[in-house]
Amino acid sequence: MAIEYKLRQYKKWLRENITLSDPFSPTALRNLTYSLLLGGNYRLLTEHNTKGQLVATFLWLSALQKEAKKQHGSDWLQALFDDVYSKKKKSKELKVLLSWVMGLTNKTVHNLGLKPDDLPTFFQETVTYINQLLENVNKKRFKDEAWLMMMAGSATLAIRGSKKSQIGKRFEGVFLRSLLSILGFTENESFWMNVGRDLEVEREADAEVESKRGRIRIDIALIAEGNQEVIEDKIARVGRNGIVIFDILGAQSQVYQTAENNGVKLIQLRNCDPLLDVYHHLRSLVRFDLNEPPRTPQTIQQAVNALPDDIFTVS
Repeated sequence: MAIEYKLRQYKKWLRENITLSDPFSPTALRNLTYSLLLGGNYRLLTEHNTKGQLVATFLWLSALQKEAKKQHGSDWLQALFDDVYSKKKKSKELKVLLSWVMGLTNKTVHNLGLKPDDLPTFFQETVTYINQLLENVNKKRFKDEAWLMMMAGSATLAIRGSKKSQIGKRFEGVFLRSLLSILGFTENESFWMNVGRDLEVEREADAEVESKRGRIRIDIALIAEGNQEVIEDKIARVGRNGIVIFDILGAQSQVYQTAENNGVKLIQLRNCDPLLDVYHHLRSLVRFDLNEPPRTPQTIQQAVNALPDDIFTVS
């Protein structure tokens, strides 16, 4: 099989699919920033991109199966595995495809402790197990469909996990820069990004702002309900008067009490006004008068649009 050709085809589909939009383009990042400053749900804005990549991936996997069946008949699965596994220098895409053909994600391969030499045996054992399972329920005729769904399921887990991680890591800094700039802070003069540990503070911070008495630490995590332990860790990290920004917490969460006990300000994004909340917390702590935050959708949009392009350019 011409696997490399199929990979080029897949990448072409991703580029040309009109349902896809680059979530990291300056325009997309401006729109995301604007939405979050209005208390929006950023996951809804990025879901179309994820869905588009999933659809393109499913089409690609289906095309791979169809081509393999055309060339190798009922032995298509083994031939597909052998073709990908035999490549000595595998691209990132081929490594991912190899795990999907086995019904796994790369992360699962790692968690199972599987080394490259282990994969053929593991694959054979999996094939034998699935065939026996299908035979036991008198569904062996659906073997091809079952394997395609296993591959698609693995792809779904991998893509969703990757998108969640990428968007969180790459957007959080953009959002913090935007919010602080709108309030009147200047990077590397009155606020600093990605501050490393030093002799005074043993943990990194996403940002620090200059105050009347040193610096105030800020951490952000686009964390939703069910992840309160992450927020609690950040509360300990930022220290007194620090700020922890997050997406949303459950109604029964005890994190607010923890933050109050530690003198930390929690800023929720979803359905809230983060600009105003950060402004109220910092205005009496910093050395200069902060900008009054815009309050209406129109003025917030104008403030975001007025920010320089380099804030929304990520590598």
